[in-house]
Amino acid sequence: MAKIPVGKTISYAYSFTFGNFLTVVGLAWFPLLLVGIGAYLALPPYFAGLQAMMATQDPTKLSSAGGYMLLFMIVMFMGFNMIYVAVARQALGLRTGPAFFYFSLDRAFWRLLGAYLLMFLIVMGVMIAGGIVFGVLAGILVATVGQGVAAGAAGVTAAVVLVGLTFFLMFRLLFFMAPVTVAEGHRVLRRSWTLSGGNFWRIFAVLLAIMVPLIIVEIVLEVVIFGFVSLGPLRPNASPQETIAFYQQIGAQLYGMLPFLAPVAIVLYAVVIGLLISASSFAYRALVPATEGVAAEFA
Repeated sequence: MAKIPVGKTISYAYSFTFGNFLTVVGLAWFPLLLVGIGAYLALPPYFAGLQAMMATQDPTKLSSAGGYMLLFMIVMFMGFNMIYVAVARQALGLRTGPAFFYFSLDRAFWRLLGAYLLMFLIVMGVMIAGGIVFGVLAGILVATVGQGVAAGAAGVTAAVVLVGLTFFLMFRLLFFMAPVTVAEGHRVLRRSWTLSGGNFWRIFAVLLAIMVPLIIVEIVLEVVIFGFVSLGPLRPNASPQETIAFYQQIGAQLYGMLPFLAPVAIVLYAVVIGLLISASSFAYRALVPATEGVAAEFA
């Protein structure tokens, strides 16, 4: 099985993203702006429902605002999906030149969207099946050994195994999905699984080299941003009303900073997507030479 060149993949991801910084931002800014508008419209009623639930201890207060969150999640998923396709084309050389605006619901967009939904169903199915198996095993342990230690051990083991299995499946299926979609256009999940075979730890190393610096940058930005929030800490044993008022004040101050926060968020997310998708695109091209992979929409 061919192996991903870890060092070259990481190097390409950074050189592509920052060497084509304006193009990456140009491809990403409008879909991200749509996601930001969705957040601006959907999150306030959701948090209002959350605050009402905290104040009244009535879960129906939150469920009434759940539709807003669902709508926002759909908008966010579609917006990011659009950028994945655009950046993958650029990184694979299927699109060249600068970009200042991008919005497209083409075949690759819908194919990738369908692949993500199918992957979600597969992962959920595996988790449910695994939960049932571990539930049965836990029942057998409790019946034969007794409750307490056996039940606790079974629960911890089940959680660890299911989380590990979920990450394994997602790494194997997700990493190559965007480049496979734009370069081949069919059997996306099967092809992604095949290409990632024997490369799990290499994929993990690539993602680690990308995400750790980004997490550090995000922490620094959060410290800087919250440094401008002029509000003392929430006192211990605060009442629900005090907690609600505290977070309302934070929210009001953050909303006042939106003209500054929105461009920063757009650039940060554009860089994140650029690094991740260009890494997977370079790894794909390292395993599948251009003469073998033919883009369906360009064939």
